[in-house]
Amino acid sequence: MARVIVTAPADADTANILADLAGKGGHVLAAKFNLRFETLFDRLADHPDSCQARPKLGTHIRVGVVFPYLVVYRHVEGDDTVSIIRVLHGRRRITRKLLREAQ
Repeated sequence: MARVIVTAPADADTANILADLAGKGGHVLAAKFNLRFETLFDRLADHPDSCQARPKLGTHIRVGVVFPYLVVYRHVEGDDTVSIIRVLHGRRRITRKLLREAQ
């Protein structure tokens, strides 16, 4: 089982998303999305290579989906660590520069 590390930028992204959802749709909606994020993180601990690789975004970068959000993470095969880099809205233009700024 891999260890899942949520970076500070990803933690801030998630907090902003959940606050926005709570403000617009209520705390029940925010709690549902929080559970969906946690479920994905748990799956990544068990199956870190299960999401789609995105080599254009960087070496060892993969993207999981909690619709409509994308969870961008790094996992090196054979490594016991999954680093959640960012959690972004799927409509956002995601670039290498955006990911580098988060590190």
